Amino acid sequence: MNLSRRDFIKTAAFASSATALPLSLTLPTQALANDNSDYKAIVCLFLFGGNDSFNMVVPTSAANYTNYVNARPDIHLSTAEVIEMPGFTDESGQAIALNGSMPELAQLMMAGSATTVVNVGTLLEPTTKANLGAVKSPPNLGAHNKQQLAWQRSWNTSQYHPYGWAGMMMELLASGSEVVSPKMSFSGNELMNSLTGSDLRISAEGLRAMSPLAINSINNNVQKLLDNNTGSPFAKSYLQRFQDVIDFQASLNDTLEQFPEDQSIPASYLGKQLRMVKRLIQSSTNLSQGRQVFFVSIGGFDNHSNQRGKHDGILAQIDAALSAFYRSLEADQLHEKVTTFTMSDFGRTIENNSNRGTDHGWGSNQIILGGQVIGGKAYGQYPDFIRDGANANGNKFIPSTSSEQMAATICKWFGLSDNSVDYIFPSLNPDNTNAFPSRYLGFLGEVTEPPATPVKLAIAGVSASETRVDHTPEMAVDGDSTTKWTAKGLGITFTLELTQMANLSEIKWSQAKGDVRQYFIDIAVSSDGINYSPLSSVVTPGTTTGLVSNPINASEVKYIQLTCNGNNDPVNSSLTSWNNFQEIEVWGN
Repeated sequence: MNLSRRDFIKTAAFASSATALPLSLTLPTQALANDNSDYKAIVCLFLFGGNDSFNMVVPTSAANYTNYVNARPDIHLSTAEVIEMPGFTDESGQAIALNGSMPELAQLMMAGSATTVVNVGTLLEPTTKANLGAVKSPPNLGAHNKQQLAWQRSWNTSQYHPYGWAGMMMELLASGSEVVSPKMSFSGNELMNSLTGSDLRISAEGLRAMSPLAINSINNNVQKLLDNNTGSPFAKSYLQRFQDVIDFQASLNDTLEQFPEDQSIPASYLGKQLRMVKRLIQSSTNLSQGRQVFFVSIGGFDNHSNQRGKHDGILAQIDAALSAFYRSLEADQLHEKVTTFTMSDFGRTIENNSNRGTDHGWGSNQIILGGQVIGGKAYGQYPDFIRDGANANGNKFIPSTSSEQMAATICKWFGLSDNSVDYIFPSLNPDNTNAFPSRYLGFLGEVTEPPATPVKLAIAGVSASETRVDHTPEMAVDGDSTTKWTAKGLGITFTLELTQMANLSEIKWSQAKGDVRQYFIDIAVSSDGINYSPLSSVVTPGTTTGLVSNPINASEVKYIQLTCNGNNDPVNSSLTSWNNFQEIEVWGN
C-alpha cells in the first residue's frame, strides 16, 4: 500500500484521538522542502557526563603548558602525547593542540575543515573574574541534568526557554512538505523540542514512522494483533490504522534501502549512529527535507577517578568516527552542506583530584567540523591554567565565550536572520545593557553586518473572509486599541496588503481577552496576493492584551494572510470559535 503523507497523518491522528493512546507521532506540520542547491544539515554530538575537554585541547605555549602540568600532576599529557600542530593558536595567539588520541581531527583542523571553540560555556551575559559577583550566572552550575538542558536551550530573560534552540530554529525556517520530521535523534534530548512537535527517534538500524514502534516489544505486539484482525468492526477499523502506519513504515524502509551503509565509517557505537545519519542525509530529497537536524551521542565522560585511559579511549573513538564521517561526506560532495559540532554538560575542574580524575567544572572546549568551517585556528581565548587565576573561579574556568554564541553562529549559517537569532537567543541582543561583543563567532564564515533597523511598514488595505457588523477589518489597523475586528468561525482569513514590496522581520498584534485566552493563527505571505507561502503556526501566549511579537523571516512580500482558528477560552467553550484583532503592526525594511 502506498500511503500519502496527508493520509498517513489523518490516519495516525484518528488513531491517537479516538483511543487516547500516546502515539507520539513526531510528525510536525512544518519543514523546509528540499532544494538540493540549498540543502543543509547540522549534527550535534553530545558528550554526556561532562567531557574533560582541557585534556582534549591542551595548551602548548611554554608557560601555560607548565601551568597545565602543575595543575594536573596525575593526568596531564606529556609533550609526546600531544599532537604537533604548528601555528594553531587561539584568538590571542596562544598555541594549543589536540590530545594524541585525535590525530585525524588534528589533521582536519590544520587543513581548515575543523576547529575548536575554547573556554566556551553557559553564560547569561559577559562574565569575568572581576564582575562575577555583579552579573547574572546560570542556575545549577555543576548539575548534569540542568547543564545539559542549558546547552540545548537558551536563556529567555528570567529562565530557560521551554524548547530547544534547534527546535525553535526549525519552526522559524518552516514551509511544510516533509514526509517525516526533519529533527532526528538517537537518544533523548532537549535540543529539538518545540511547540509543534518533538524529534523523531531513530536507531543505527533505521527510523520508525511512529516513535513507540521503535520499541521491539510494542512493535511485536502490534504485529500480533494485525495478524489476527478478526474482532468487531470497530476493532478492525482501529487496527487498520496501525496497518496503515506499518505500510507507511515499509515505504520509509524502501527509501533507506536505496542508500546502504558506508563501510568506511567505523562500526563503533558512535560510528554506527553516523552511518545512519549519512544514509538519512542521502535520503533528504526523497523525504522532502531541505534542512535536517541530527542528535547523536556518546557517554562515559563523568570520570571522577582513574580518568586517563578511559578518557583517551573515548576520544580515539570520536576521532575515528567524526573524521571518517567527514571524509565520507566529502567523497559524495556533501561536506559543505553539513556542519557537525560537539556539546557537553560542562568542562572539568582545573586541577585533578586525589583519585586521578576531575570533578565538575564550567568552561569547556568544543569541536566544529564541516566543509564550510573556517579552520586552521581556534576561536575564543584559552584560559590561564591556574586554579583561581585570572580566568578562574576557584577550581573552575570562567567561560570567556557563551555556548549561545556558538549555537547562534550555527543557526545563522543554517539560514536564520539576525532578528530570528535575537528571538531564540535574547541574551545575545546587541542592545542589552551588558552586551556580548558579537552574536557570532565567525567559524562558519564572515558575519554580515546587521540589517537596517526594522521600521513599521505602511498598510495599503485590509480585508477578511468573514466579519461581524460594526467590527470591520479596518479597525485592526486604525491605531486605536479600543476598537477591533471580530469574526466567528474557524479558518477565517484576515489579509493585509502593504503599500510596497518589503522584507519582513516581524508582525505584532494585540487581541481582546489575550490575557486569558490563547489564539491559534497561521501566517502566510505572498508577493502577488494569489500564491501564498506558509511561514508558521502561532499559539499566542495567553498572558497579555498588549502587542505580541511574532518574528518573520520573509523577503519580497506584498501580502500577509493570517488564518484565524479560534481560541481556547477557559471559561466558556461556546466562545472558542471567536477571533479578533485589536491592532496589527508589520515591521521590516
